[in-house]
Amino acid sequence: MKKKLFILGIGGLTGSKLAMLAINDFEVYGSYNLRNPKFTFVESVRLDISDTNKLKETLSNILPDILINACAINNVDFCETHHDEAKKINIDAVEQLYKISDSLGMKLVHLSSDSVFDGTKRSPYVEEDIPNPINYYGYTKLMGEKMTLQNSNNLVVRTTVLYGWLIKTLLNLPSSSMKPDNFVQWLINKLISNEKVKIITDEISSPIVVDDYARSILHLVKGNHSGIFHSAPKIQITRYDFCIKIANFLDLDSKLIQATTNKELGRNSATGFNKCLDSNKITNQTNFQFLSLEESFNLLKKQISS
Repeated sequence: MKKKLFILGIGGLTGSKLAMLAINDFEVYGSYNLRNPKFTFVESVRLDISDTNKLKETLSNILPDILINACAINNVDFCETHHDEAKKINIDAVEQLYKISDSLGMKLVHLSSDSVFDGTKRSPYVEEDIPNPINYYGYTKLMGEKMTLQNSNNLVVRTTVLYGWLIKTLLNLPSSSMKPDNFVQWLINKLISNEKVKIITDEISSPIVVDDYARSILHLVKGNHSGIFHSAPKIQITRYDFCIKIANFLDLDSKLIQATTNKELGRNSATGFNKCLDSNKITNQTNFQFLSLEESFNLLKKQISS
């Protein structure tokens, strides 16, 4: 008998991919707020996760074995200027999720970010490194982690720069994450429109295609792993160089990509230089293998063309 998996946020990039990949191994349920993916294979409900009563009622009726929280306000600059909204979703709602899941005996899986670190380390961050967020978004994600891990059976999966291609039913719809497009989808649309874009050179990361991120989360869930894991390929690259690579791979005009810095863009939130994550733990302990950059680009190209 398949275990019940409930995905909060199936209308988002990660949540929608999780739902599509989980269907063979789990009885999948999900919730969305503004973006309805209109999946025929998932029993879904419209739900604002800050509505504690509706949240508890929904989960009590379904009683999933595993609850994945793919909801967040993940726009760093928005969080910096809208503390109350960010706290409501990224902290307060997670606290309620923890209490509900703990009282009903569910495993809670919380998705987190490299932003819990300050970005000053000279090598990729490992799970044991001490968090030190330097912006409000990072602080909210760290608080969510701490609440989730009050139960040692729960799981936190951190990632860094996430990219992918939204399914057609979700394109051009408003998002409650305050970030309707991931940066690669935004980049591709700009280049197709022959528009110049400014991309930062003063930040390195380990970009991961969302399909691989979702696959790693489900791999950990199926193995009943707990604690903190990093999910990121073995890549260390600036945003600018990454964008040049993907533009060239897709035969788009890379000359439209102009180098800049966070300061020149006038960003209102602090961000560290090093956003790279070390994923040796998931590889060594669970034998999970990440896609190469070429494999990730090929997957993305196939999804765009379809």
